[in-house]
Amino acid sequence: MRLPSLCVDSLRKEHLSVEKIRIVIADDQSLITQSFKIVLETLAEDISVVGLAHDGREAVALVQKERPDVILMDVRMPDIDGVEATRLIHQANIDVKIIMLTTFDDDDYVTEAIRAGAVGYLLKDISTDELINSIRSVSHGTVLVSATVARKMFRREPGKRDEDAIDILGTLNRRELEILLRLVQGSENKEIASELSIAEQTVKNNISVMYTKLGVSNRKEARKLALKTGLISPQDIIRNL
Repeated sequence: MRLPSLCVDSLRKEHLSVEKIRIVIADDQSLITQSFKIVLETLAEDISVVGLAHDGREAVALVQKERPDVILMDVRMPDIDGVEATRLIHQANIDVKIIMLTTFDDDDYVTEAIRAGAVGYLLKDISTDELINSIRSVSHGTVLVSATVARKMFRREPGKRDEDAIDILGTLNRRELEILLRLVQGSENKEIASELSIAEQTVKNNISVMYTKLGVSNRKEARKLALKTGLISPQDIIRNL
């Protein structure tokens, strides 16, 4: 059956009006920013690169101007690095999901960035498909910190971490770790639900499962476990009492 031309035009307009994921790419290596831009604009019709930055200061300014949905942020940049840029963006209450771009030896920086508000990290040798899917996932509230990655980061200072606690933390899936990060930072269930765009009951259900996996029964015990792994510092505990 052939659709009337008016109906076809309407469908085309509806398709074209699908809202794109707007991103900023921040890296001091022009080859990386340009490569990511070409890949995303060529292979992902639902992603739009709205700006490129080459240091942290420029990244902060771009985010304030463009208000993107996601920013790919290099950890090590001149002037202001990615960690400080992440902290400044969140202090300004700008609603943007920040993914750190990193190499294998950047664990210390990435952990600090996550504490500052980043939602995870990607290695710079990431595959094209994983890069695109990661941006899409983050834009819908997913945190890109797998259990394996978490354990690797928290072991960055041998002898100063509780290995058993780290192994227990490694049993959490992405969503549970995502909620734990916010919970130990002092967020209430309603706030977590709002930040992740999920139902408050979903948060409660995940917390219940998470508590069972961690062998704890309340937030206080969860914070203690997080302290043992290095997920949060004693100063974080004091601020959230």
